[in-house]
Amino acid sequence: MALSFTCFRVLQFVVRWYLFGKCTFRTFSYFGWRPNGNDNLQRGEAGDIRSSQSLLIVPPNKKWRTSNEAVSLIHSVLSGLWALYACLAYPQLVEKDTMVSYWTPFAYHLILLSGGYTIHDLIDLLINEHSLRILELFFHHVIVLVAFGTTLFTGLFLGVVVLGLLMELNSIFLHSRSLMNLYGVDKTSTQFRIVALLNIVTFMVFRMAVSAFLLYWQVSTVWRINISYAVITFIVIASLTITNTVLCYRVLAADGLLGKSRARLRSSTKSEPLDNCESNATNAHLVDVGDLEL
Repeated sequence: MALSFTCFRVLQFVVRWYLFGKCTFRTFSYFGWRPNGNDNLQRGEAGDIRSSQSLLIVPPNKKWRTSNEAVSLIHSVLSGLWALYACLAYPQLVEKDTMVSYWTPFAYHLILLSGGYTIHDLIDLLINEHSLRILELFFHHVIVLVAFGTTLFTGLFLGVVVLGLLMELNSIFLHSRSLMNLYGVDKTSTQFRIVALLNIVTFMVFRMAVSAFLLYWQVSTVWRINISYAVITFIVIASLTITNTVLCYRVLAADGLLGKSRARLRSSTKSEPLDNCESNATNAHLVDVGDLEL
């Protein structure tokens, strides 16, 4: 896990340098925002220049967001395909009666990989994400680390965790969609619509269906496992199911499938090029579903 963490930390800086020629970006805080922000600017309070006009807009520091999404995309590809192959090659991992006790080094090393990435991503968010968004992301990362930690320390529930990592197959398209938004790709373009469609399809298959199966497994096996383990697995599975349900609503709303009145709007101004977004903090845009991926 330490090796995985180190590799993802190094990869984060490599991606930043490759995309933008720098390894660090200035941070942005929503919490300095005040309703009379314009008056503060006129009085020369530079601290509010980096503040947003709403807690619903994307931070102007798009360079950090882009590099973070890129590394997350790489992890999603690696872990999602790894988890899928593990389930196909070792069917005992996903059989209801052996999900708790079955163990294989191939799947175990997947947990180490994703555990190291999750710790890296949590640290990166705590350093750079200074908005209310950090609350739900922090909660999500802690829940995931509890699941990983339970498996690593007990040697149990490996199949449950690997099955949960199938959700990363959907994250491939969530992160791709978010990157396309950050680069200002036209939502009516063919490539964006294809990614959006694959995002919805994989969401239903690898998030909602997997969440439903895990809930079924929890209910049907709760009386056969230790009470402390039952509580931990219930908290983890229920939390992921709730966050996936909320995210499902956001996905459908963002693509206008719940009606135009619920579709997420963007400001009338066009997306700025990534090279200019740090120098202009006022032209921010309404957040899209990809920016809220859990």
